[in-house]
Amino acid sequence: MNQITKAIITATAFSLLLTGCDMFKKKDDAEAQKAATIEQIQAEKGKPAKVVKATTAEITDVRKFSGTIEGMQQTYALSKMSDPLAKIHVQVGSSVKKDQVLAEYLFTGDNTQYQQAQEQIALLEKATERMRELHAKGGISQQDMDTQEMQLKVAKMNLETARRASKILAPAAGVVTELNFKEGQTPGLGVFCTIAKLDQVILKLNVTSKDIGFFKKGATATVDVGGEKVKGKVTLIPLAANSITRFFPVEVTFPNKKKQLLPGMYVTAELDARNVKGIIVPIEAIVYRNGVNTIWTVTAEGKAKRKVVKLGVQTKGDVQILEGLEDGDQVMVEGQFRMNDGDKVLIIE
Repeated sequence: MNQITKAIITATAFSLLLTGCDMFKKKDDAEAQKAATIEQIQAEKGKPAKVVKATTAEITDVRKFSGTIEGMQQTYALSKMSDPLAKIHVQVGSSVKKDQVLAEYLFTGDNTQYQQAQEQIALLEKATERMRELHAKGGISQQDMDTQEMQLKVAKMNLETARRASKILAPAAGVVTELNFKEGQTPGLGVFCTIAKLDQVILKLNVTSKDIGFFKKGATATVDVGGEKVKGKVTLIPLAANSITRFFPVEVTFPNKKKQLLPGMYVTAELDARNVKGIIVPIEAIVYRNGVNTIWTVTAEGKAKRKVVKLGVQTKGDVQILEGLEDGDQVMVEGQFRMNDGDKVLIIE
């Protein structure tokens, strides 16, 4: 009985093994048939690819240059005394008028010119008033009276000079863009602050001899400020390079009503350098391999053909082809990496 049971179990196991092998064989045959089917389809209908026509068109040559923003009509308020600052009336961002008091010095024994001028005027005014009375009665000549009036006038001019020396005044109207000192500090002789007009700003670029030819007065330049594009114009192209740096200091002026561009910012501008005409294709059509730029095209017979090309002006989306391509050529923009020369191509939308 045990021998019969063992025989039945052995036969069953063998049967299951044969069934499993047969299933795996069918699966492998199906996959092989499927693979063969794809190869057959590509052989019969071609490898799929998306194409566009190369066209003759105009493209803008955009060049990037970086530089520093400066305020329009930038001026400097100067400190003229070596005394501590008692009070500063402005801060960065303050709008000021011409001759507005920006800061005052602390009174010390070394800066008494203003007080001395005040005392001198007080004495001269009293003396002048007495002489006017005498002149009215004929006691002094007109010449003596004129001399006294002139002395008083000169003293008042000296008082104004002393007043200006005892305070720091704004040399022009504008916005304080840089403040170099704090209250209590001693600025000495030098720049106290920078004042500029910010309704317009200047981007200063140091341009090489190689690139200066791309700049034309009035050409458009664009900067990106927080995701917003701001357009300006090239306003100054020097006729000579700086004798020390050997760069050409080009200026681009931007409108700045929103005060987005501030002095000291380092920004990159995209310059519309020139418009060129030629054969244009999408940038994704270019295949770069082993130091060579190529494009895959579709011949009139529907076959894949690889062409070596020479590139010209490039933008973010397109590229100019200088050599290796004809107007109207069908150019692959998708599927070209699976191609071999002579492959049949199935053009898809």
